[in-house]
Amino acid sequence: MRRRAILVSTALLMLSCGGSSSAAHSPSASPSAGPSVAPSSSPNPGPLTGVYGLVLSAGTLQLIKPDATIAASALVASPSVRYCSTQQDGVNVQPPVSASNDQVYFRDGDTKIRMVVPPASAVDVTTVPGGPDTISFFSVSPDDQRIAVLVEDLSASTTISERLYVEDLVGGGHHADIFTTTIPKGKSGTTLWPMGWHQGALVLAVVPACAFQSGGLQPTEWHVANAGTGTRIATIRGTTCVLSAWPSAAGVGCADAQGVTTLYDWSGKVISVTGPGSPGAGDATGLSPAGQSIFFSTRDTVGQTTPATRIVQLGPGPYATVQGHAACGWIDEDHLLAGDAVIQFPAETPGNLQVTASATALAASGQCAGRFPGGL
Repeated sequence: MRRRAILVSTALLMLSCGGSSSAAHSPSASPSAGPSVAPSSSPNPGPLTGVYGLVLSAGTLQLIKPDATIAASALVASPSVRYCSTQQDGVNVQPPVSASNDQVYFRDGDTKIRMVVPPASAVDVTTVPGGPDTISFFSVSPDDQRIAVLVEDLSASTTISERLYVEDLVGGGHHADIFTTTIPKGKSGTTLWPMGWHQGALVLAVVPACAFQSGGLQPTEWHVANAGTGTRIATIRGTTCVLSAWPSAAGVGCADAQGVTTLYDWSGKVISVTGPGSPGAGDATGLSPAGQSIFFSTRDTVGQTTPATRIVQLGPGPYATVQGHAACGWIDEDHLLAGDAVIQFPAETPGNLQVTASATALAASGQCAGRFPGGL
């Protein structure tokens, strides 16, 4: 399959004091100062260097190098929240990991936000709300100065209360609640996952709050919002296509059933559209960090579908298909992360021709949790 770039962007987001969306979110009237959660001790290790894919495997966060070896790791405890409602449907939970341009952070259990210290330890940074009926999703700014936190309160029988706040990462100062809403616990209820920061604004994914079926979770929209007021800056919707599940500094893609993919930047502007490929674009798609390439992956479905990843350099440039592995994101322009392997794509090969992409198995398979560095 080969896609031609024609010039013309899970985890979508519903955070806004302006603009409409199909999700049932309402903005708060205005940001308000409030008491911050008490932080833990201030970290002091130096910045991380290199590029890594982030994987959660059997309760361990791993920083994966492009050669598929482990650069660092840290133990991660699961949250205590289990069910979204009395019907025992699950809570859709954001991977509890966020990368800045210097460090990798994770939520340990319900409340602790910790920072990875190579080779295999972590230090406390701050805390977030959490418990049997409460869970927090978070994203740390690229400069390690601020943290955005979306808090879900699931204690009510039929609704979920949501609150989005931003505050200083260390010390909890300059706290502001910038968005609140209440959503139903049914299939129409959507939540926000803070997935990164772009030029000081929040990048959020709109996803279903409760899990009513197994399988991959894709954003229904991406939103960019002012981190101080919650005002919507841009909206990217996926009505008849599958949106990228992980953001890139270049933006996100949305692939339809015929393989036509629309590429958006973080202003919501269409930057290009790929020509039709083979029918069925796959279960996931994503732009490389520099926006030079795109992948389409298909996961195994109860043993009936062989996982596969198709990779295309836009331009046009080389393309490849890898069988047996479903990519979930990029490490750099030449390496993709799957839950069980690192895929090497020879992106520098000149010409519009098929090339061979190879896969190196990880020591242990797991769930993709992003990439480092994390700035958008």
